[in-house]
Amino acid sequence: MIKQTFYKDRPAIEIGCDEFSAVFLPEDGAKLASFKTKNGFELLAQREGAQYLRLDLDGNYEHAECSGFDDMFPAIDPCTVCGREYLDHGEVCRRAHLVQTEEEKVHFLCNLPSLHVTFRKTVFAENGALFMKYSIENHGDADFPYVWAGHIMFRGEEGMYATSSFPENAPKTIMYGTTEREEILHILPKKGPREYKFYYKNACTPLQTGVVYPESGVTANITFDNDVVRYLGLWVNPGDLNGMYNLALEPCTALYDNPVNAEAAGAASYIKAHDAVTFTMKFTCEVRGM
Repeated sequence: MIKQTFYKDRPAIEIGCDEFSAVFLPEDGAKLASFKTKNGFELLAQREGAQYLRLDLDGNYEHAECSGFDDMFPAIDPCTVCGREYLDHGEVCRRAHLVQTEEEKVHFLCNLPSLHVTFRKTVFAENGALFMKYSIENHGDADFPYVWAGHIMFRGEEGMYATSSFPENAPKTIMYGTTEREEILHILPKKGPREYKFYYKNACTPLQTGVVYPESGVTANITFDNDVVRYLGLWVNPGDLNGMYNLALEPCTALYDNPVNAEAAGAASYIKAHDAVTFTMKFTCEVRGM
């Protein structure tokens, strides 16, 4: 099922099946704003207010809607690469996308003229899962350094935790903030001023991650189909940023929030000249007792 709808005051496209409903915002970065299970449980973090806080090209990401699942490209942190300015939290999430619906699929397209890049995303429901197929094309004459990261903000529930294909003792790097015990970095604590973010240092393919809500009996699983997306960050926000309570997964193509940091760490990603990278993300959910 695909239908036109609204999310708050913004035009939206809903994709649904027996297992879930997913709402995308074509004029706002093709953001996945809402993902609800068949019993109505909202998985993604929502910002309060009836009016959507739009993010312009020169806007502040954290002061805008800052919720749900945005595509971060070509960086998370702003930086200058080869004389080109990469915007804070990327450019894709700030631009309107062209939309084409074909049978049971929705195609989103975003041109980034200053970067000579075309960003494409096709979304559809199949066998109870949400699929998001990406193609990022470099039209330039030189290799393009980039980071794609899924900025997936899950709504908070005390004791919820992240899962991944990384072993429990995998080495990690804390980007900011502090936590009392490293072995529970992936668990959302009680509300309080203890925001932090970390990355697993090493790559893992095929990457698998997700979240578990023990109290609500809901599990979300995310998998990728190849080795393009091979790193994972995790952001724990128990109340610091915007007063929200959330756990965010950041599967990504390169480490440490921008291509400059990734290059220094020997963990960069590039799109070759006149070439493209492609990958597919599969998003499923399970509800206990259903």
